[in-house]
Amino acid sequence: MNKFKLALFGYSGLLGLAVGVIVALFMGFAEIGHQLLWQKLPALIGNPRFYPLILCTIGGVAIGFFVKAFGRYPRTLQESFTEYHETQRIDYHDGKIVRNLLGSLIVLLFGASLGPEAALIAIIGGLVTYVADRRKIAESQRTDLIEFGIGTSLGVIFMTPLFGVGRSVERDDWQVVTESKLKKYVLYIFTTFTGFIGYLLAYGLFPNQEQVFAIRRLEGSFTWQGLLLVIPMIVLGALFGKFFLVLQDKSDQLNQRIRNPIPLAIFAGIVLGVLGMISPYFLFSGEHNLLSFTRQAETMSFLILLLIGFGKVGITMFCLACNWRGGTIFPMIFASIAVGLAFANLFPYSPGLLVAVFTASACAVILKQPLATACLFLLLFPVELFLWIWLAGYLGNLFLQRLPFFHEEQTINTFKLPELPKRTKAPKKKKEETSVAKRDVSELRKAAARKQAAATETQPKVAEPKKELLVRKDVQKDERKSRETPRTQASPRTRELTDAPRTRSSRHKRK
Repeated sequence: MNKFKLALFGYSGLLGLAVGVIVALFMGFAEIGHQLLWQKLPALIGNPRFYPLILCTIGGVAIGFFVKAFGRYPRTLQESFTEYHETQRIDYHDGKIVRNLLGSLIVLLFGASLGPEAALIAIIGGLVTYVADRRKIAESQRTDLIEFGIGTSLGVIFMTPLFGVGRSVERDDWQVVTESKLKKYVLYIFTTFTGFIGYLLAYGLFPNQEQVFAIRRLEGSFTWQGLLLVIPMIVLGALFGKFFLVLQDKSDQLNQRIRNPIPLAIFAGIVLGVLGMISPYFLFSGEHNLLSFTRQAETMSFLILLLIGFGKVGITMFCLACNWRGGTIFPMIFASIAVGLAFANLFPYSPGLLVAVFTASACAVILKQPLATACLFLLLFPVELFLWIWLAGYLGNLFLQRLPFFHEEQTINTFKLPELPKRTKAPKKKKEETSVAKRDVSELRKAAARKQAAATETQPKVAEPKKELLVRKDVQKDERKSRETPRTQASPRTRELTDAPRTRSSRHKRK
């Protein structure tokens, strides 16, 4: 984006309002359906104990036939992001927007342990691409608008204004700040701001609004025991995040092998219903019951909290493998907080700090973006823990990247610590000069004398020639002279003859 046009500014504002309204309508209708199916209907029939099993099984049948008829919908976050990075657009043809909408509503209404963010990203990205194609917007501006729409929707869903901007800043080369990047971030923030306005205006029309994505306020005091436990909690959080990623890869592999989706979808519904009968925290993504869960966690034991956290991850991945498709960010946060609360109950020192660093380390490893994770938790945890959260996410990723057996890709190359400049050799010369100046004059003279003596000793010495050889050379020289004397005596006469002027008589005499 090289030109800061007023038209693009207007597009960004309208885009933010539209995204906020779409997210509010989707979340509002999903909440109404949730209340009808899970609160009012069971109350009418006497709250039977096996109600979760019955409803989840019906949902499994519906999802199985839907996937068999229309394909694997809704799209996951990874699929949408991969398509956007490869093609700079999100496809909307062949009714993909409607399929994402219907598939996500079925999954969410029947209690899947998945979030709405995956479907909303696919829907909003497809709508923005559709409008950009119809308005014939330039490709560069269309790419920016799609990115603004995705970031704004994520920020509105999780009620974190800087989450989308943090993702963009972390993905770009943040060490190189240009004017175009600053303009882009200004538009990004403006789009997010208008998105929150549209969301609040539209969501206020729905009754019985509940507080979502919130936890009880934990004790934020720092103790020396809590500070000593920060590094172990970061390591444990990173390992938990790696466990989440391993299960996610296995679920994707299993999902690709499915030929007939109906039996596995029904089986997943049965398993989900059984777990829902054991604990309601295994149902849904967790954004609505996160606050009540953190309040009840004070009375739960370490083992119960640990089972809820790992069980949440297990049922989420099992749903994904069996074509109950959706977002994983909300379940990821819920499970990480549950396990963090378990360790905080086991080590009751600075519980707010320990839960924050554990959750940040785990989620940063899963998202592979420490700064975006810190922005995500900006309003969930106290603001004074922001730097601790960012540091925990950074160190968690760094820990896994330094372990060779994990084969973790380098995801934090842009977050290198500043390197100190190398020392120059100038200080050494100064030290040598000062040390030489301090030497005694007598020692310098002695050193010079020793050097001179050593130099004279090392000079090559010419051996004296033997007398016998010299005598032989003299004799040979005399013999040569004696042989050459007759030649030298005859030569003047010949010279005279040759040098004399030639007359007729001389020529006659020669003949």
